[in-house]
Amino acid sequence: MQIKVGSVILAILLWFFVVTDIEYFFDLDIPLRIDGLSDEKAFNNEIPELITARFRGKGHTLLWANMTMPLSETGLVLDLTKTKSTQVYYLNEYFAEHPDKFIMPRDYKLDLLHFVEPESVWVSVESMAHKELNVNVQADIEPALGYMVVGDIRVEPSKVMVHGPVSLLNELTSITVPPFQVSDVDADVSVSLPLSLEPTQLYILDTTAINLSADIQSIGSVEFLNIPIRLENVPRNVEISVIPQVIGLEAEGGLDRLLELEPEDFIVSFDYRANWNQNEQLYVPEAVLPVGVKRVNRFIPDKIEIVQK
Repeated sequence: MQIKVGSVILAILLWFFVVTDIEYFFDLDIPLRIDGLSDEKAFNNEIPELITARFRGKGHTLLWANMTMPLSETGLVLDLTKTKSTQVYYLNEYFAEHPDKFIMPRDYKLDLLHFVEPESVWVSVESMAHKELNVNVQADIEPALGYMVVGDIRVEPSKVMVHGPVSLLNELTSITVPPFQVSDVDADVSVSLPLSLEPTQLYILDTTAINLSADIQSIGSVEFLNIPIRLENVPRNVEISVIPQVIGLEAEGGLDRLLELEPEDFIVSFDYRANWNQNEQLYVPEAVLPVGVKRVNRFIPDKIEIVQK
């Protein structure tokens, strides 16, 4: 049995060496490398990163090249030193005139016959521009039951410097990050999100990621006392008084945030012009709430008295 298995393996190896020693024609994708573009210039059209070339060589060489060529320095170098604003490069003609621009390790022992696709590359360049763009993030953060988002969702950086062709960059005012959504959150959020502009080949960004963060706190209630009541929009010829002159309230919001606040952080007021009614004396005041406070559960006392003299 072992002799039969050995014979089969030997036959396969002999077959492999025979077929790989035959000369073949084979198409391989190789990089198109750009050289000679001034730092003051930028593309305003996309350039293919890979081109297809037809080679001739023995089977084992083609097999080895197919596996290792992406890791090598093989490629066609497109020299743009003398390129005007717009130019078409016919790759086979370019290779015939500049054979030194095709780079391939000598140990491959392959013959480059011609370029298959694309046959030509259109290049358009213009002045490089630099512009700071706003970062727009569509974030949907849904806290878990009993939690809330305190303050605004933060984005760092909020602006990014972008470099690219002047004609395209002038039309842009912002970069939009792919939507971010998360639910049932009971802890602070901090994530890194990729940042890019399409087509990516035409733009260079000073940073390729932004950090999105949100302060998530458990919801609690805290009482604040002795808050002065402000009288607003009272006509000069009208004299009124408020009873009591200070008030308390129970605020609901992020518990950590509430414990940082003082009574003077709240504004409680009565707007005479908007709310006064000669047939009423008791009113519920209005409150301006600090960041992180969700609502006023109740005032202490629950109403104030407005007396017009």
